[in-house]
Amino acid sequence: MHYVSTRGGDVRADFRSVVLSGLAPDGGLYVPASMPVFTEKQIASWSWLPFDELVWRVVSPFVGSSMDESTLRSLLSDSYRNFNHRAITPLEQVGHNEWILQLFHGPTHSSKDFAAQLQSRLVEHFLGEVAGEALIIGATNGDTGLAALEAFANCPRTRMAILYPCNGVSPEQLSVLQAADRERVQLYPVDGNFDDCQTLVSRLMRDWPLDGVIPICFNSTNWVGVLAQIVFYFHAVLQLGGGTRPVGFSIPAASSAEIYAGYIAQKMGLPINQVIISTNSNDALHQFFHRNRYTTQVSNRTLSPAMDFSLFSNLERFIWELYEHDGSSTKALMEHFEDCGELSIGNQQWLRARVLFDSYAVNEEQVREEVVKLFRETGAAVDPHTAVGVLAGRIHRRSLGAPMVTFGQIAPRKSAALLAELGVWQGAVPTAPDVCTQPPGLAKRDLDGLRQALLYAQQRYV
Repeated sequence: MHYVSTRGGDVRADFRSVVLSGLAPDGGLYVPASMPVFTEKQIASWSWLPFDELVWRVVSPFVGSSMDESTLRSLLSDSYRNFNHRAITPLEQVGHNEWILQLFHGPTHSSKDFAAQLQSRLVEHFLGEVAGEALIIGATNGDTGLAALEAFANCPRTRMAILYPCNGVSPEQLSVLQAADRERVQLYPVDGNFDDCQTLVSRLMRDWPLDGVIPICFNSTNWVGVLAQIVFYFHAVLQLGGGTRPVGFSIPAASSAEIYAGYIAQKMGLPINQVIISTNSNDALHQFFHRNRYTTQVSNRTLSPAMDFSLFSNLERFIWELYEHDGSSTKALMEHFEDCGELSIGNQQWLRARVLFDSYAVNEEQVREEVVKLFRETGAAVDPHTAVGVLAGRIHRRSLGAPMVTFGQIAPRKSAALLAELGVWQGAVPTAPDVCTQPPGLAKRDLDGLRQALLYAQQRYV
């Protein structure tokens, strides 16, 4: 197995090089040069497998010869050691052929734990092979950063740099970030939104200032962020249909990695009959699939804050697929988007995208009503992000005969205050912690300021 760049540069990398990376050398994202494909009989034979064994079957072809089998098996099993449910990702029924795949039983209670726990172990293993030192860097509006912080806490060969929007992280999440070990973790508040933070990280990766330090992104621009989530689809299809019955999915658009992972799972042979991209009022992805117009826009603050952004890095990988692996076309489109903040694709490619994905946008009042309705009719307490997915799945499903699975990405207890206000939450509601005074934020386009801050932090560390 080897990897190439979405932008068509002369790049050929093995799995280890992809893990120990931010972007490809030409500024693109790494993608597998070919996909493993399984037969229906092979997939059906996995129905009885425990979760970590299923993960090995799905993940190992992407690793190839970069790691021996026993080491990879051990590493994968260890990645789920701190999850607090025996099933790892249990399914909860909330209606006729309607299910929620609970992805929030990891250490920080969000789906981000899957990629973070796997990535930290892969990075630590491969850094040991190359005797390298790495800076784990990325952008967060809450859950992604917390998951990375937890996962890399015991990786002595790494330090971390986390960018976050000054006014885009909850007090509870910010207090955890600020409590991190300042010798290993640098926090960089940005006077902007989450999209601005992501843009700064991408620009920094293309102009890396630290000699001798490997930059590794903890966002899903790193291929591991996609790889860890392909398994979600296999697990759900095997549980509900034995690997032969078609299953539909509704994905709250808090991560384009999960959406792209669904596309990959289909290419690998999984019987998926529908993928719905579910958005809140920040509907940039919905507008792309609905109108062939993708723009960065001002993000509204909503009940589902993990979805309050408009810059989806894995859209580049999907465009590369739509253009049949034409790196030059992908590069031209993405560079135009980076310059102008707008993107439309060819009509033929857009029509193909409409066949592959459906999309639906849910407003705030609908979210509140769905949270209450689910609790009254099923006893299930769900967070607003999950409510967006469940409602979109119910309204926009193509087949009542096929199970519809919504990804439950965030634990309900993280929205305890709102759920209590709606009469749904029966447990204790945590009080907002005292938050330390924040330093002045970086200007949202201040790449030079960020580079200087990283250089200063590196000098102090050395």
